[in-house]
Amino acid sequence: MGSKSITERLSNFEWEIMNQIWDQKSASAREVLESLPEEHQRAYTTIQTYLERLVEKKFLSKQKVGLVNFYQALIPRERAVRKETRRFVDQIFGGSSSRLAAYLLGEGEISQSDLDRIKKLLEDSHE
Repeated sequence: MGSKSITERLSNFEWEIMNQIWDQKSASAREVLESLPEEHQRAYTTIQTYLERLVEKKFLSKQKVGLVNFYQALIPRERAVRKETRRFVDQIFGGSSSRLAAYLLGEGEISQSDLDRIKKLLEDSHE
């Protein structure tokens, strides 16, 4: 599992489903549907289709218990977030994390508490 490379990308709704699976560790289509925020609600069959697509993309595994399929994440959330963040930084900022940080600072998108946290992370990394 650790050596698998994530090559597929997740749609926004697939991210929403994956977040539910990561939070619950294992869930049926019904449990995923019931845990989605109201603005992301879809038909039960739509949720099943998305879950099966995520199995095909190798983000989820499925185990049948009785008549119900339960889905588990094959890839840790941190790994998926890291991969998607790297793709974003590569595509938008030419691979430069410092250009991303400069953009966020220049646009005023970082709160003072976030700046304080970043400063502490930088200080801790130099100790």
